[in-house]
Amino acid sequence: MKEIRALTGLRGIAALVVFFAHTRDTLQARGLSLDVNILVERLFLMGGRQVDIFFVLSGFVLALIYKDWFATSLTKAAYGQFLKRRFARIYPLHAFMLIFVIALVATAHVLHARTMNGLERFSLSSLPAYFTLTQAWGFLGDDQGQWNPPSWSVSIEALAYLIFPFYILLTAKFAKSRPWTLFTAVACGGFLLNAMTHWGLTGFPGIARGLSEFTLGCATASFYGTPVANWLQGRRGSVLAFAGLVICFALTPDTGFAVGFFAAPLLLSLCGDNAVVKLFSNTPVFFLGEISYSIYLGHFLFSTVSYRLISVTWMQTGILQFSIGACFITIFVLAAATATYYTIERPGRD
Repeated sequence: MKEIRALTGLRGIAALVVFFAHTRDTLQARGLSLDVNILVERLFLMGGRQVDIFFVLSGFVLALIYKDWFATSLTKAAYGQFLKRRFARIYPLHAFMLIFVIALVATAHVLHARTMNGLERFSLSSLPAYFTLTQAWGFLGDDQGQWNPPSWSVSIEALAYLIFPFYILLTAKFAKSRPWTLFTAVACGGFLLNAMTHWGLTGFPGIARGLSEFTLGCATASFYGTPVANWLQGRRGSVLAFAGLVICFALTPDTGFAVGFFAAPLLLSLCGDNAVVKLFSNTPVFFLGEISYSIYLGHFLFSTVSYRLISVTWMQTGILQFSIGACFITIFVLAAATATYYTIERPGRD
């Protein structure tokens, strides 16, 4: 589907920004000064808000694909098949990355290797929660994702999968007859939750963040095929939708529900045929989208390995050295993500 291609490209760009943002933070922690213009930082170097886009995008795509499965009834067979597919999509790569990190930590202990933040942050007691993808739910401890930091959002995503069929069943009539009522209710709920708590990574702040934005994506899918969606898919509507999200990025200093709210119209515009769709569906961007989950879930691990292969101290000695080092880290992470996509992620999914 053409719309899935463009939405996949958006996911790829978002994953790349997350990688760039976290790499900048890590290099700064290692002593490399990387001060940039505040507008550049907000547009290209703030990874948290890209995760908000992931949540909205996930709900939107799943509602487009699976809404007919649960619109009138919720059978045990359909629920089980849905969860089986979603489990196959996210768990094989998650388990591989987790086992890889465990192996590296164990090796570091044996060799008494020095690490930037110390090995004591890796708690064995939190591993059961990681293996069951419940580490960000809060009731099994307050782990901030030390074993693999990006996996917190996968944990929240797993919770969203569990409730998705029930959400579709409960809202199907409103989605069909009163999409504006449903969208407004979900949006107001999201802004209210964000006013009550600052978006976080675990417990109530993480769950409120992920589920409110996931359900916003589901509600946005209710407009698919309506005059509103048709207008957003036109030349003027698509440009305004894209500009709205960019302006939101430029004006907001942190992540929040507003990011998801302004991402919603863009998702509808990417289901048409316009210049914005062409931007996100060209071959290189689409390929980034294909490997985006591997980039997102693996970039902490892959970049950690790359820092062992190139000296950050050497990168501080000049602009040429920094450019070579930054290119090496980027190429290494993208190559490793491509490898895990073809050897772990896609075979596990298929």
